[in-house]
Amino acid sequence: MHTSQRLTLAAAAALFAAACVSAPEPVKAPEWTLTTPVADVANTYFVASSSDSKGDTALATEDAAISLISQITRYMGVDISVATTGEAKGTLDSYSAEVTSVVKQSGTSKLSGFTIKDRYVVKDGSLVTVYILAQYATADLNREKARIAAVFKEKEDAVAKPEAAGDSAASSGRIFDAIKSYVEAVVAASGSDVDNADIKLERNVNKARTLLGKLQFLRVDAPASAGLGKSYDKPFQARLSFGEGSAAPGIPGAEVYVIYQRRQTSGRVVTRTERAMTDQKGVVSFSPPPPDFVGKATLSFSLNLDSTRELLDKIPSRFEGFVTAIGDDLARRSISFEYTITSAAKTVSTGVFIVDLTDDGKPSTTTTAQGGLFTTLMKEKFKAGLAPIDQAIVVALDDAAVLKAAKSQYGSGLARFIYGFAKIDNAVKDGSMWQATARMTVRCVDFATGQILYSNEKTTIVVAADEAAARRAALTQVGADAVAKDLMANLP
Repeated sequence: MHTSQRLTLAAAAALFAAACVSAPEPVKAPEWTLTTPVADVANTYFVASSSDSKGDTALATEDAAISLISQITRYMGVDISVATTGEAKGTLDSYSAEVTSVVKQSGTSKLSGFTIKDRYVVKDGSLVTVYILAQYATADLNREKARIAAVFKEKEDAVAKPEAAGDSAASSGRIFDAIKSYVEAVVAASGSDVDNADIKLERNVNKARTLLGKLQFLRVDAPASAGLGKSYDKPFQARLSFGEGSAAPGIPGAEVYVIYQRRQTSGRVVTRTERAMTDQKGVVSFSPPPPDFVGKATLSFSLNLDSTRELLDKIPSRFEGFVTAIGDDLARRSISFEYTITSAAKTVSTGVFIVDLTDDGKPSTTTTAQGGLFTTLMKEKFKAGLAPIDQAIVVALDDAAVLKAAKSQYGSGLARFIYGFAKIDNAVKDGSMWQATARMTVRCVDFATGQILYSNEKTTIVVAADEAAARRAALTQVGADAVAKDLMANLP
């Protein structure tokens, strides 16, 4: 009995001893998981780790790679967050992808000198922790650091360089260069990848607007009126200056747009633009060609800042308020002169003779078109009178014969002679109404010089209840409205 118990105890002891001998020793974590190795002569070391509570080793490895990238970029001095490096952003994104590829062993790396020296994985129940030891050849690391730093510095320089150029130009009196440089800095700062973009953009906007606000055109001299077809008695002049008040110094050599009006052959008044330069005193001077229409007119000087204005189109719409402010300041660098163009035609004794023609082109017994024209001239206080001559030479538009006949009959009392003819081109019924088209050809000759001062042809369409009324109204209006207004606006 005792012997049996002793055997049982001995067997148990043997089994216990055997169990103790077969149990493996726990694996000790590498020293580098606790303390990052010190850089040696050839290499710099980085250690990163990450855990996943669900035991996903791949996910923990990817997170460790992100942490590793953060450490490397901090070493490089790049001011960027871990979250940012996970986004696709240019050069740094490409670099981060290369690092991740090496960590995950998912491809051939193009990063010279970068390797994963060791990795250590610890599992504790459902928790898995991945440690990574990266070895980076110091020479290659420093080259990469310089390359990426240059990229980030280039982004900063995109704003800093034009801003510095603007400051330099402003201090040396090159105002236009300074304004353009500041706007270039605004364009650069409007990029989404520039740090503190809003602050830098607003600062440069304010610098540009401050300079623009000091640019001004000051009136020097200008004519208040001009005669139709006659040279201006003096030029339009303004001084471009920089500063406050009339004593501000002028800016020489600045290009200025000159905008004024001219009349087209169709009778439409349009604007024409030319260029001029300020002289040594900053004065721009311009005399337009003799005016070719009658009425109110405007001449403007506008500073040529087109190269700066074009830059504004490159700024994103979210900065529209700043763009509008600069655009308005650019547009205000101008000055306008209002004046009146008059004609002496009202004061010149003028004879009038217009022949109505029948549909077959022969002289009619009516004087409807002449009546319309003459009535308007009288209302406008023209010194005019009816002066009939041989109808045949008028209808033939024989200018030499007309001049000879008119001077022979009215030479002592008239200085000019308006002549021509009018006829109905067509008259058609349109539903219950009639539509008539009248055409009138008119000329005006000067007795003293024999020069044709005015020559034109106008048409008018009129609708009336019956054919006779439509014809009569068309002939009246073509003289009273179409021809009379054009003649008064263009007869010198």
